[in-house]
Amino acid sequence: MAVNVEDIDWVDAILTYGGNTPEVFIDRLDDEKWIIPHCLTACDIAFAECPAARYRLDSGALSERTFTYVICAMVLRVARWSMRKSESNGAYTRTDQVMDMSPPGWEASPDLHVTKKERALLTGVSEDSAPFGTVKLGLDRAYGR
Repeated sequence: MAVNVEDIDWVDAILTYGGNTPEVFIDRLDDEKWIIPHCLTACDIAFAECPAARYRLDSGALSERTFTYVICAMVLRVARWSMRKSESNGAYTRTDQVMDMSPPGWEASPDLHVTKKERALLTGVSEDSAPFGTVKLGLDRAYGR
């Protein structure tokens, strides 16, 4: 039972997972030219960075709900980053600080990327676990992981 990512209702998913910050989607919800392409690109990135995610999604080991959550988290980071604004006309200065109140794991970013937590959800393996009998060499820090 293969899951076609293009059949997922991405606008509804974004509303579900981004419900606590509706201001992120001003002028974006009616225009599917922003949300859907970003979600599909995030799917491509997730499958490229976590090849096991495609197999796990198709086999049912990774639920569609969890996969959708990860993709929406990736897109929401980009949307929230674009909200960060500062303006000044000489008489006053205003800075939108909405981004500073984001919960852990929702850091603003101009690029779509998979976090360690999201990678663990997609692959089903946390960073510190490995198959039985594997010796961890402790080189993760040397390679930036």
